[in-house]
Amino acid sequence: MAQPVNFHCDVRASFACAFRAWRRQHNVPLKSIARDLGVAVSTINAWELGVRFPTGANFELLVEYTGLPPCRLFCVMSEKCGRIPAGCLLASHRLVGGRD
Repeated sequence: MAQPVNFHCDVRASFACAFRAWRRQHNVPLKSIARDLGVAVSTINAWELGVRFPTGANFELLVEYTGLPPCRLFCVMSEKCGRIPAGCLLASHRLVGGRD
C-alpha cells in the first residue's frame, strides 16, 4: 500500500511568491496594478509580501488581470505542470461552470 505523502503548503507565501514573480517578470509597477484594480498600493504590497490576501472579488480581478489560471497563483508546483493540473479545484471550477 502506498504511503501518504506529507505535503505542507503555506498558501499566503505561495501566492505572494507567484504574484511577485509575475509582476517582476512583466515589469508592472505596484502603482499600475493598484490603479487598474482600484485598490491602494499598500494593499498590493501586502499581497506581494504575504501579509494580506486578496478578497474573493479582488482575487478574480487579479486572475483576469494577470491572465494566469488560479492554480498558478497558489501551487508551488504549478509551473512544473505546463498545464492546469487535473486535481486543481480552483482552475477546474473556473473552467467547468465557474463564474467568469
